[in-house]
Amino acid sequence: MLRYGIFYSPPSRQYDAGDAQVRILTVDNESVVRETVRNLPDSFDKPYVIAEELIEIPGAEVRVVPADFESDATNKARAVEWARQSIPSKREFTLYLDEDSHMLEFGGFPDADIIQFNEFPRKTSSLLTYFCEINRIGFQIEQTSFPRVKIPLYAWGGGIAIRKSVEDEITWDYPTVIEDTVFMWRAFTELDREVSFAYIPDRISNQAPPNFWEMFQQRRRWIAGSREDFQILSVDRILMYGIRDLSWSATGVIPVLAVIGLLPGIDIFFAEMYLVTSLVLLGFMYIWIIIGLLRYRPSIPIAIAVLILAPLTTILHSFGALWGIISPPDTFEITAKVDDNSQEDEFSTPASSEDPTQNSYD
Repeated sequence: MLRYGIFYSPPSRQYDAGDAQVRILTVDNESVVRETVRNLPDSFDKPYVIAEELIEIPGAEVRVVPADFESDATNKARAVEWARQSIPSKREFTLYLDEDSHMLEFGGFPDADIIQFNEFPRKTSSLLTYFCEINRIGFQIEQTSFPRVKIPLYAWGGGIAIRKSVEDEITWDYPTVIEDTVFMWRAFTELDREVSFAYIPDRISNQAPPNFWEMFQQRRRWIAGSREDFQILSVDRILMYGIRDLSWSATGVIPVLAVIGLLPGIDIFFAEMYLVTSLVLLGFMYIWIIIGLLRYRPSIPIAIAVLILAPLTTILHSFGALWGIISPPDTFEITAKVDDNSQEDEFSTPASSEDPTQNSYD
């Protein structure tokens, strides 16, 4: 990150909206997808909505994945692979959005095989999970270094564009629960040519998990999925990922260590060294959180709350990762989504009486 990311500058844009076919993935979240389509810039052609059940989405063409479609891929990857095989496209790119991905800005596509947009979480029914997402955005500053590393660490499928020729060569026909990241790993390791990756700062807003349980399950699936597919990578990448996963899952211990060192009446060997070390670790934790605030730029009250509650949200953010290492999930758990019309914040519309919880692929 220090070597490649700190002086990162976004690439020039050489393609416009007409060079991409938009595909939005969902199970059957009609109200959520309608808002995503409504927030798509007018410069894009009518998007395709790839669903498991027939739904009505004004301004989009809905395609339902047949129940008898056979593929090594499962869940979301199965739907993406069916769409790749069934929906013709002569565009340079396929732009993939999650059902809750609201495109806040778009300045064109650079000349790259895989293009990652900037994730920008929005609040749903839980304020604390929203704070956790702001914290996570600080850690994701590392994405600015991905265009220059041998294999990027991960991809976010809620806002990603893939060159059509690369997509057809690699395909999505692979069993995994983190199809976006694994597709990228396979592209970098299987193609007999150099693959290019670009990160652009154009923001795509996505929903923060609606409650702690959904957030824990989400993080658990992310970390367990990547560990299951380590065999794609070289030994040096596996070691780097292993250290990263352990550090993520152990981050929640940092506030606890600091509190123990400050409590009176507790005897600790090398107490002064312990206290200094725990406070230094706590300082690093706050550095990443401040980076998240600088990237996200929330209102002043939200920023103050994030700083005050940082020890708690750090513990909550790391719990799902620790759970995924100790006990990987046996099944693919979908993440509940919230009807955007029921939310009242700076990125949503007035409240609605519709059922606020939905299912998704995320």
